[in-house]
Order: sequence, then C-alpha cells, then structure tokens
Amino acid sequence: MKNLIRMHFSLFYLLLIFAAPTGSAWALTASNTQIINNASLSYNDGTGTKTVNAVPVVVTVTLIPGTPTVTKGPDETTPYTGPNTPLTNTFTITASNTNGPDNYSLTPAIIATTNATGATVILTSPSSPVRLGATVTLSGCTATSLKVPSDGVSGPAVNGIANGATIVVGTDVATVNTVTNIGSGIATITLNGTGLSAAPGAGVLVGEQKTVTVTVNSGTITTAGQNIIITKQLTIASTTDPTKTATAGPITDTYSSGLATLTKYVRNVTTPAAGTGTKYTYPVGTDYYPSGITAKPGETLEYILVATNSGTGSVSSSTPTDTLPTTYVSLKLGQYSGGRDITYFNETGTPSYLTSAAGDDAATYASPTLTVNVGTGATSTTGGTIASGATVRVLYQVTVNP
Repeated sequence: MKNLIRMHFSLFYLLLIFAAPTGSAWALTASNTQIINNASLSYNDGTGTKTVNAVPVVVTVTLIPGTPTVTKGPDETTPYTGPNTPLTNTFTITASNTNGPDNYSLTPAIIATTNATGATVILTSPSSPVRLGATVTLSGCTATSLKVPSDGVSGPAVNGIANGATIVVGTDVATVNTVTNIGSGIATITLNGTGLSAAPGAGVLVGEQKTVTVTVNSGTITTAGQNIIITKQLTIASTTDPTKTATAGPITDTYSSGLATLTKYVRNVTTPAAGTGTKYTYPVGTDYYPSGITAKPGETLEYILVATNSGTGSVSSSTPTDTLPTTYVSLKLGQYSGGRDITYFNETGTPSYLTSAAGDDAATYASPTLTVNVGTGATSTTGGTIASGATVRVLYQVTVNP
C-alpha cells in the first residue's frame, strides 16, 4: 500500500484576511497585521505516522493611505484690544478611509481679511505632522471591548491607538481606557464608560480623532469702530500620499471695535436762554447748547459731557476729564441730590450723585481738572466699559467768577 501523504496548510489568521462580512463598507485588513501560514507534512514512513513543519511564512499587511476627515469648530468673536489681538479656533481631524496609522501635515491659512492689515494664523497644537492611529475590528467585539489585529509590537497601544485616545467607530465617538497588545494575535481595546451605542461587526474602521487648535492674530485695525473679519481654513494631508487631502472651513472670526465720542454742551442756569447750534436735551425739558450761551459774573452755568460709543464693540477704561478755566469759573459744590457735586447718568439713564473729593467715588476734582470714571465696572481709580451703542453723561455746575 502506498504511503498516504497529506499536505496540510492552515492559515493562522483566516479571520484577519476576511474580516468583513459580505457587503460591509470596510473589507480592508488592518495594516501591520501579520498573516502567518503554518504548513505541515504528515506522512507514514513504514514505521509510523510522522509530521514535519515548514518554517512559517509571515506576510505583513501594508498601509493604504486614506483621505482623512476634518471638520471646523464654531465661529468666534472677541473685542479688538490692540494690534495682533489673539483668538483661538478649533478643528477636528479623524483618520478615515485608511487601514492603519499615518502621519498628516496640518496647514492653517487665512483666506480673507476685512478691516485689518497684517493678520496671521499659526498652528497651536498639535505640531505638524500629527500622527493618527487606525485599525479595523475583528469579530467578537462588544460595545465596550474591541478586538483588532495586533501590530506585532507589544505594549499599551495598537496601530497608533493608545490609552486615552479618542476614537471614531462608525458614527460613535469613544475614549480608549486601555489597550492590551502582546505583540501577536489579537489585541483588545477597552473603552471608557458605556462605550459604543452597539457592538460593531468585523471590518469596521477604528480611527483616531484629535482636536487641532490654531491662533489667529488680528493684525492692525484699518477703521476703528468697525469689525475686523477674518476667515481661515485648515488643510490636512497624508504625508504618505499627499493626494489624500481634506480641507475644512472657513471659520469666521469677528473682532469688534469700539469708537467713543465726547461732546460738551452748556446752559445758563441763572438766566435761561437759547444758544446756537443743535441743542441737546437731557433729561426731558432741559436744553443744552454747543455754543452761543452768555453769562454774567456770579451766574451759574451747567455743563453736560456726553460720551457715546458708536462702534461695533465695547470700549474700556472710560474716563472723561474736563479742565476748568479757573481764571474765570469755579466749581460749584453741593448742587445735586444729597448735597453732591456731580451727577452721572449711566447707560440705562440711572443717575448717581458723586462728590468732588478724591477716593470716595468715581469722581475727583483736582483743580483745574475734573475726572469722572464712567461705564460699567468703574471705580474710584479706573474707568469702566461702555457697550456698543451706549451713552453715558456727566453733569456739573460752575459759577462765573466776579
């Protein structure tokens, strides 16, 4: 009887080659997967059945670069506080359409600027190029535990996905708790919390996701009181295959700009009479004029300072001052409610009554200069904020010197 010779070939990781079921969107095998063929020969040499094994053949699956996914964060708004006012934007990048880890270049760019010169954008984090891990699921996954091929390197990572990484599996985003990878066979990715909405099947991409931040510097404003508008985008490209490129944006950044004006009017309290120019009435029934008012020695004049912010953003540190011509007039004390020396109307028209003494409130008179800190948050030492479109008013009286 002839010897029966049987050649037996077994594929160590059959499930790694055909990881995805028929019709799956992902039928790729993860890169760095080791496909190992163990071949053996069983024969009878007359003395009994013998077996010899061939040296295993190891084939490593290579990377197929893919076009990553990049999405823009929200538009941002901030006050313009001076040349190169910074503002931070975010983008989200995700490994997609690939079967393994790859390096990606990140290129932010300004594509339009309005009302500013010299605007710039820089990549804040992470540095470029950035590495995104990726792998493909095997069968046997649960919502909190993913089975994936080992990449041949033992440790707390597999195909660039490490402890603490954010990953995208299908439409789910999850955080990696631990990675168990002995360097061969199957690695396990354990997820935090409840993990995924459902257990994924075999052949589903597991792509790492990261947040990218860029810093935009406004440059120098061209026209005060109008917005600076800067739009920018982020381009991400595989360094392995630069044709795999995606761009997100634009994000629109708006820098608001305040523009304050101060106008001064006067009326004769002792002998009321119309002046010239466009009168200013405040409060109802009290008229002040920019010019044409006359007065005799000993008569009382009342001045009103009107500070208005006509810009698109607020103004801060708001402090009007008025230098009195003390050769001809003297500040009149105690003329307002509570025996106070100055009246201040805030943005809502609510009055407050101040003294001319230093340090006790927002007004100070150090002859010949009257200083009043105005706006929201004003103190005895610093001016406050006047919002866009708001007006504040300061009233005080003087006596014409005899």
